[in-house]
Amino acid sequence: MNAGSLNLGRYAGIPVRAHWSMAFIAALIGLNWSTNLGVVAGVLATIVFFGSILAHEFGHALVARRFGVNTESIDLWALGGVARLDREPPTPRADGLIAIAGPAVSAVLAIAFIGSGLALSSDLLFGIGFLNALLAVFNMLPGAPLDGGRVVRAIRWARTGDKYRAMRDAGQAGRLLGWSINIFAVWLVFIGLIPVFFALLLIASGLFIALNARAEIMAAFLRQQLDGVKVRDLTWFGVAQAGADMDADSMLWQRQRLGNAGAVAVVGDDGELDGLVLEDQMWAVPAERRGMVMLTQLMTPFSKTARATPDEELTAVLPRLNPLRPVVTVWNDDEQLTGVVPPSKLQERLTKAQQAAFSS
Repeated sequence: MNAGSLNLGRYAGIPVRAHWSMAFIAALIGLNWSTNLGVVAGVLATIVFFGSILAHEFGHALVARRFGVNTESIDLWALGGVARLDREPPTPRADGLIAIAGPAVSAVLAIAFIGSGLALSSDLLFGIGFLNALLAVFNMLPGAPLDGGRVVRAIRWARTGDKYRAMRDAGQAGRLLGWSINIFAVWLVFIGLIPVFFALLLIASGLFIALNARAEIMAAFLRQQLDGVKVRDLTWFGVAQAGADMDADSMLWQRQRLGNAGAVAVVGDDGELDGLVLEDQMWAVPAERRGMVMLTQLMTPFSKTARATPDEELTAVLPRLNPLRPVVTVWNDDEQLTGVVPPSKLQERLTKAQQAAFSS
């Protein structure tokens, strides 16, 4: 979702982004409210509503922080928002409380806006409150990937002691929920209760839930296959370093320095490590240009790589992976770079786990 997203800044240390698809829903809601309440009121109501969605996601993020789970970003898009946590919650209790936090914020906002709307006889405030109530109720439906599905997962995890089984159970509930929403939407159109356009929105939501629930079931199988694998099991310890004045051609001439890590850490003029360049990136530069392309032009800043310690579980690191540069940088307790998990080795291990998962 990063592609086509607009950075809206950092709040409480968490980056917030808005995907272009959000503009479509914003225009739809704004047009509807503007028609009934006027342009100014319509625009204001739209902003407040999306602010409510943002507050919902911050509910997840801030409670997650209390359990030692950081949020990499909050993304707003056509079907709502997503708080991207950098790891799974450590316990069933944490899992459940993080999941409930978002709908709880929406419920509080619903009560506040509906109460204000009734007290002030304001249709605008009442409408915003109603949408927040709808947001809270919809997200608490019992199926992954909705918040209610996370609660199902937490309950099943606590009862069975098996996190992966709990993930699969929540995923199965999500698949049933998603397809049920689709059937319900078709039925509502058939009996004439809603127009086709709103039915299509419901169907889109149902498909989103069903397909993501299926993905979560497969993720549960995959993570179970990786259970117990430590980052150190895949780490190449000792990473070549090069100065900011090194070009790609010269680095490839010194290929043996890269070793099986297939990567080089770039040291800035201040002596600090600035970023990482993969061997594949250097080979991808046309041969006639390699001497003119500096490593600094190719490097990925360490802030944009998945960082881990050697003794972390690999499954805990996977959510942090940058899909464009799927490399894990390994650091010790003193924040010193000690190694990397080469993308080729990571891909090999994930492929093996996937094959085992599909055969389960």
